[in-house]
Amino acid sequence: MSARTHAGLSGRRFEEDDLLDAARAVFHAEGYAAAQVADIARRAGTTKPTLYARLGNKEQIYLRVVRREAEVFRGWVADAYERGTRLPLAELSQVGMEPLFRFAAERAEGFNLLFRGEKTGDLPATLRREVVGDVTEQLTGLIRRRQETFGPDLGSTADTLAAACVGVALQVCEHTIDRGGDLNAARHLAACFVENAFHNLDLASLNP
Repeated sequence: MSARTHAGLSGRRFEEDDLLDAARAVFHAEGYAAAQVADIARRAGTTKPTLYARLGNKEQIYLRVVRREAEVFRGWVADAYERGTRLPLAELSQVGMEPLFRFAAERAEGFNLLFRGEKTGDLPATLRREVVGDVTEQLTGLIRRRQETFGPDLGSTADTLAAACVGVALQVCEHTIDRGGDLNAARHLAACFVENAFHNLDLASLNP
């Protein structure tokens, strides 16, 4: 691929990100029902025909925005969990909580659209469930890989524990946002909660 072609492709990708950023801001500010393609075009500094040609109609634009946020979040989770495999439990708990709270802090509009936004039919709701399911599955894998180094063997309860950790993280994160609290302090609290829960597991009762 020539340098000119590569530069052109990079420019188009950057422009699409700009359009999606504008759409994300409008959907977040107005809600899906009230948002208009004209509003998105105006914020992006382009025209409605250009927006339709590049991204589709309003629902398609919304789905593309939410999908992009989902992919960003999945990437952050994968990176964090890769780092956490060999960490002691206290550090692992902090690393495990970092992606969600960082996402809420650095991409607040994306967090709200992905996890708390209005639903437009089945696909956005399904996407949210898929993201939570993917994160739970990745955390289950991390827990099992970590067992090989540190133990204990959690057996068939690993996936249930992973789901509980993800649920705690989401609940604490959303509660903190609603109260206008400190997300860093909330992340630390959630991590400590999870760490203590693991320390106090009664494995005999969990794996009879």
